[in-house]
Amino acid sequence: MSRKLRILWCGEATFLNTGYSVYGKELLTRLYDTDKYIIAEMACYADANSQAIFDVPWRVYPTMPINDAENQQYASSPTHQFGEWRFNDICLDFKPDVVIDIRDWWMIEYQSRSVFRDMFEWAIMPTVDSRPQQEQYIHTYTDADAVFTYSEFGKDVLEEDGNGHINISGIASPGANFDYLKPVPNKGQLRESFGFLPDVNIVGTVMRNQRRKLYPNLIKSFRQMLDENPALRKKTFLYLHTAHPDLGWDLPYFIRKYNMGNHTLLTYKCKNCNYFFPSFFQGVTIPCVNCKHNSAVLPSTSFGVSTEELGLIMNWFDLYVQYSICEGFGMPQVEAAACGVPVLTVKYSAMESVGKNLKADFVDVLAYFWDSPTHSERAIPDDKQLIDKMKKFLSLPKSMRSKKGMDSYICAKKKYSWDNTAKSWMSYLDKVKARPTSETWGKPSQIKQPNEQIPQGLSNDEFIEWSVENLWCKPENLGKFESMRMLRDLNEGKTLSKGDNIYYSESSYQENTNYSPFNRENVVNVLKAMRDYENFWEKRREELNLGNYSKPEFIMGCKPDNNPENNE
Repeated sequence: MSRKLRILWCGEATFLNTGYSVYGKELLTRLYDTDKYIIAEMACYADANSQAIFDVPWRVYPTMPINDAENQQYASSPTHQFGEWRFNDICLDFKPDVVIDIRDWWMIEYQSRSVFRDMFEWAIMPTVDSRPQQEQYIHTYTDADAVFTYSEFGKDVLEEDGNGHINISGIASPGANFDYLKPVPNKGQLRESFGFLPDVNIVGTVMRNQRRKLYPNLIKSFRQMLDENPALRKKTFLYLHTAHPDLGWDLPYFIRKYNMGNHTLLTYKCKNCNYFFPSFFQGVTIPCVNCKHNSAVLPSTSFGVSTEELGLIMNWFDLYVQYSICEGFGMPQVEAAACGVPVLTVKYSAMESVGKNLKADFVDVLAYFWDSPTHSERAIPDDKQLIDKMKKFLSLPKSMRSKKGMDSYICAKKKYSWDNTAKSWMSYLDKVKARPTSETWGKPSQIKQPNEQIPQGLSNDEFIEWSVENLWCKPENLGKFESMRMLRDLNEGKTLSKGDNIYYSESSYQENTNYSPFNRENVVNVLKAMRDYENFWEKRREELNLGNYSKPEFIMGCKPDNNPENNE
């Protein structure tokens, strides 16, 4: 009798207010409800004391530190926030058949390097927001058993850059929650209930305040449109649903610079009574219009609006604009279309493929530039065309605007449902055969015994080959990215890696441009560290199988799974 497949989901906790969180919650809920799988979640940014952990029906492993000693360890590497420091312990406890992750490359690549990689199927859906993809990204993706993409654009890029070596399993785009994201019967009445004057025009966007989001261009272009069209000035507003401060722009500066204070609205939400409302920018914290406490803030990923509240905000808009140099998907485009709001977006990356599926209008790319951290091309959209497109839309009669909005709604409903997302994943999962534990987590330990007697007179090529086989004890990795890059660094005498650690990466996402010397001694130290790391975890697995394993404190504090079937 076949057993249920054990699935470990890795990502931002499914009860947080991020795109990754929403995707995880919607997908795992549907997988859990089939009763075909045993599910656990490695919940990044989740605190062990959070009550939300116990409200989730599947088992949740929180990843935040639980004491001062762990705080120091957590802060020692930027990848620990993505779960790297908890991953192997969680795998030993849960013993997954399949590990799934849908985040950026730098958030997931450590799973490919895990000593337990051959114990589980690895299914990923990395964000692909531009072309080409870095060589190291492609190397990681070729190791995955299944690779899904967010969009048609992402699929095309991985097929081209991977030269057929990436096992692309399909497109599993996010969906919209049509229970809350839907057109309201009377937009004017809804607006009036939130204090808007009759017959105003609202052009809105919902984008995180990041550098790649072109907030300065959008604000400047909107100001220019108003200056060139006096008839629009008194009744046309730009609405920014975003956070400040955040990772990107000083939004108040640009609102002031372009004299947009009386034409830019933002969302505030009260930390005291949870009421949300639109307002001109008055500061980071302002008095709530409902409870009068000085506790209303711009919503963020940690304190945001609910999906139902977002649906109401989207319904205030006449036109939705996505304005960015690139997107891995651009979920707010779909959410706006689900609310019957027409979409204007940039004709590049996933914005283009998603926009086509929503019958969106497009701003053409004026030029492309190479982005240094990612070595990818990014788009510079045509601001003048943005102005013209916004003006043209706002000049349409309401009947035409409604028609365009309904066309987008129909497309969103057909293309972007969470049920379709779940079907894409289940079509893969139901083909995965759960291997006997004697072939995976219960098989004999594989402690590696190195040969450290390095021969003399080896060339750099021969030295790397010998070292990978005898120090790292992984001859199967000859010719792969790590070995080739190590040879390159040895030949050049320098490396971008920081010290002799096991994280052997270009670290381009950190914009690391500080080289350090690299010689044969560094090669030896790096490979010894990688071998010792793998031996440490193989020893832990051996202890587990012999009954001598002590579970880490953070796992002991997890919600117990009382179903015996789930603990087989």
